[in-house]
Formats: sequence, C-alpha cells, structure tokens
Amino acid sequence: MCETEKLKNFFKEENYLDTVENRYCLRKDYTDINNIREFLSQNAKNSYKVFLRAFNEIKFGYYNLENSGEFSFPYGEEFEEKYIIELRLFNENEEILLQKNDDMSSYKARIIIDDVDKDVKDIQKIITVDDASTLFGKRTIDNRINGDFVKLKESGRKISLTIPSEHRAEYYALITRSYITFDEKTGQAGISYYRYLDIKPEVK
Repeated sequence: MCETEKLKNFFKEENYLDTVENRYCLRKDYTDINNIREFLSQNAKNSYKVFLRAFNEIKFGYYNLENSGEFSFPYGEEFEEKYIIELRLFNENEEILLQKNDDMSSYKARIIIDDVDKDVKDIQKIITVDDASTLFGKRTIDNRINGDFVKLKESGRKISLTIPSEHRAEYYALITRSYITFDEKTGQAGISYYRYLDIKPEVK
C-alpha cells in the first residue's frame, strides 16, 4: 500500500475530510518586511478572505484585488498596521501569511500556492489533507452588515463573530489544509505546516 493510501485510511478513521491528495505546491518564505501593504501590492495576485489578529482584536474580512487591493471589514472599520500580530489572506488556491517577528518591529511572510504546474521551479510534491473546524455560534441577523458577511452568535456565552460568507446557513466551518512530510530517518509522517482554505456552511 502506498503512503497516500495509508494516510487516506488513517485520516478517514480520524474523521477528517476525505480529501487526502498528492499536490504540486510552491512555498515561498520572506523575512524583514516593514510595510504590509507594499508587500501585498507586490505579491497578492487574487482576491482573498482575511483573518486578522491584532493586540486588541481578531476579525475576518476581505482583500479585494479588483478594488485597488483594499481591505473590507464587516462594519467598515480600518486597522493600524503596527498593532497586527498575524494576518492571513486565503482562498482555495493560495494563502499569504504574515506574522510579526520577535523584535516586534518587522514581519516574516509565507506564501503557499497549491496545484501549480509540475515544471515550475522550486515546487514540491506533497501530501495534503483538508479538515473542517466548526466555528462557534449560530447565524443571527445584523442589519449593520452587508450581504458579504454573516454574524454568528453564541447566546449562552454572549459572544459573537462576524465572518466573510455570501452563503446563508445556520452554522459554518473553517476549512484548513495540512501539509504532510516524512522524517528522513524514521519515515514517520507528520504535519509540517498548515493554512486556511475557506469558510463554508456546515450541515449539522
């Protein structure tokens, strides 16, 4: 049995999504980034959903390449770059991840592009597995947001989260993709890194 089939059997038993695949992927790493918007203007080639983690908040939104590379958040709010700890721009084909360095004065970045042509330089053939993690809360009506967003609210704990989605459902899930590598000495498989893929309705 090949390694891919072994992993398919394992992840099926562990209730992961049945999406274990061999892919040609391209990963690029960057250091010492001082200006997030400038970096994105050079490297963001599509439109994305966005996850932002700052010192004082976390929130989801969009990055719209067709709209001059502008961010949009559910209540029209802006953000100050200096407060950002982590920023993810993601879609089904790629993710751009920026994280603040330990010196807190610059950022490191990682770009992952999936399903690229096998003749592209520096690509890696790697096994991936997708998983769905339920987001807390149930959809509730909020007339302050437009149809590109959905507000989830957990009434028991009185907490809420507004997510980017044009679909209407009661519950939603964050889809992630993990990248499996093998230890050269032991042959043991493990998750080397992961990325955000999408936010989709979940059927319960």
